[in-house]
Amino acid sequence: MTTLQIVILNVGIAAVGIIVSQAIRVLVATVRTKNYFWGPVDKARDIGFVEKQIELRPGLRINYAEGPVGGIPLLLVHGQGMTWEDYGPVLPKLASTYHVIAVDCHGHGKSSWNPEDYNVNTMANDLADLGRILFNEMRFVASGHSSGGLIVARLAALHADAVSGLVIEDAPFFSTEPHRAARTYAYIDSFNFVDDFLAQDAEPDWVCFYMPRSYWKRMFGEALWGYFTREVVSQRHADPGRLPLIRWAGISINRIWESVSHPYDVRFSKAFSDFSWFDRFDQSQTLRDIECPTTFIKATTRYDKRGNLLAALSEEDCERIGSILSDNETVHVRSSHDVHFAHPRRFASAVIKLAERI
Repeated sequence: MTTLQIVILNVGIAAVGIIVSQAIRVLVATVRTKNYFWGPVDKARDIGFVEKQIELRPGLRINYAEGPVGGIPLLLVHGQGMTWEDYGPVLPKLASTYHVIAVDCHGHGKSSWNPEDYNVNTMANDLADLGRILFNEMRFVASGHSSGGLIVARLAALHADAVSGLVIEDAPFFSTEPHRAARTYAYIDSFNFVDDFLAQDAEPDWVCFYMPRSYWKRMFGEALWGYFTREVVSQRHADPGRLPLIRWAGISINRIWESVSHPYDVRFSKAFSDFSWFDRFDQSQTLRDIECPTTFIKATTRYDKRGNLLAALSEEDCERIGSILSDNETVHVRSSHDVHFAHPRRFASAVIKLAERI
C-alpha cells in the first residue's frame, strides 16, 4: 500500500468515526429530550404533589403545587417566564426534607395577570401572606430563582418574622440597575423589543415574535437559527398550548425557546425593562435587612466578545452580595442559569443543607 493510499484510508476512517460519533450524539440527545420537561412533573405528581389555587385577595388568584406535608415549610418561586412546573426535577428530592409549595408568580401560568401587581414589593408582600396562610403561620424557607430570587430576598427583608431561611438562586442583583442593564443577556435577548411586541398586533404570539429577533441568532448563525425559528414558529401556530420541541437538538438548546413558551404575561417583562418593577427597591439595603441564614447559588459567568454579560450577575456582584449578607454561604455551580433544572442534585443538596442552619 502506497503512502497516499494509507493517508486516504486514515482520513476515511477518521471521517467515518466523526460521522458515527455525531450520529450517536444526536441519538442520545433525541432519547434524552423526549418528555424532558413534563416527565419530572409527572413524577412529582406521582409522589403526591397536587395543583391548587387560592384567592389571596380581591383580584389576585395564586396557582401553586403542594407536596406531601410534614417537613420544614419551603416556598419555591420560579424565574421570569416560567411556572411552578420548572421545579419538577427537584421536587421529589426536596419533598424528603421539606413541605414544598411551588407557586406560579403574578403574571405567570394560572395565577392572575394584573400589570398593576408587577413590582417586587407587591409580589413579596403577597407571597409572604401566601406562606403564612398555607403554612399555618409557621416560619418557612423561601427559595427563588432569577427574578424569583429578587422577590424572596425582598420578602425576607420585609417579613423577617415569616422567613426562617433563604435560598437565592442566581438572582440578578446589581446587574439589573439601570446603568448596567442594557449590557446584560436578558435585555439584549428580549427586553429590547418587548415594547415593539406590545405595540403591534400582526403577531400575537410572543414566542413567534421573539425567535427571529433573539440574541441566539448571533451565536448559532443565520442558517441554523433560521431553521430553529421556522420549526418553533410552525409548532406554535399548530398548537400554541404545547411547548415547542426539536428533539435532536438536545435539552439545553430546547430550553432557549421553551423558557419563553410557558403561559406568561409579556407586560411583566415590560415592567422589568422600564424598571417600574424595581420601584422602591434598594438592592443593597434589601440584602442588609435580611436576618435569616442564606444560601446564594451562583451559576457560571460568561461574557460575549462585545463585553455583554451573558449571565444573571458577575463574579464581582456575587462577592458584593456575600459581603453584605450577614449569614450567607455561597455555592458556585458550573451551570447554566437554571441550576435547579440543569443540576437538580446540586441544587437540592444546597437547599437541604440549609435546613441544618435554621
